[in-house]
Amino acid sequence: MSDWNSDTAEWYAKKYGEYATNQLGIASLSLSADAIVVDIGCGTGSALRHASKSVTTGTLIGIDPIARMVEIAKENTIGHAAADRIEYFQAGAESLPVKDAFADWVLAFDSYDHWQDQQAGLSEVRRVLKSEGKFVVVKDGGLPSGDAAKTNFLSDLEDAGFKVVGEKDISENEVSFTLWKCVVNN
Repeated sequence: MSDWNSDTAEWYAKKYGEYATNQLGIASLSLSADAIVVDIGCGTGSALRHASKSVTTGTLIGIDPIARMVEIAKENTIGHAAADRIEYFQAGAESLPVKDAFADWVLAFDSYDHWQDQQAGLSEVRRVLKSEGKFVVVKDGGLPSGDAAKTNFLSDLEDAGFKVVGEKDISENEVSFTLWKCVVNN
């Protein structure tokens, strides 16, 4: 994240803050009303605000390593119907400020590639997920079959103890992405 700072956070928020992957990705999940959702690299908080339409009594937590991005997410959530159930924290994927076995869902929407240490981040995801929890990774543009980056990504997930239980390519208008749903491989 060394390339990210207040200026890049402002640029990202203007250009991608309400990017369609957030709405479409959330719409493809079956979030329960009482779910606890942790969004790593939450950016402007858009995915959590969309999730709040399904998660009506649960908790929504956004985590981003950039202080200005957390401020923007908080600003964008002021006055939102679920504002009292959405919290934001400044932290990296490698040190999540969430207790063990806490989350039903952990999201990494277009953020996984920006983690400083992906293996440490994946260990943290395992730590904070409940035993039946799900980890969802979204990659804008997706990764084609046979692509070395996809092979490495799937290998990293497996090495960290995750099992992919769903892979879905989603396209709408000018947006296309791949969503992977994973569980802890016991």
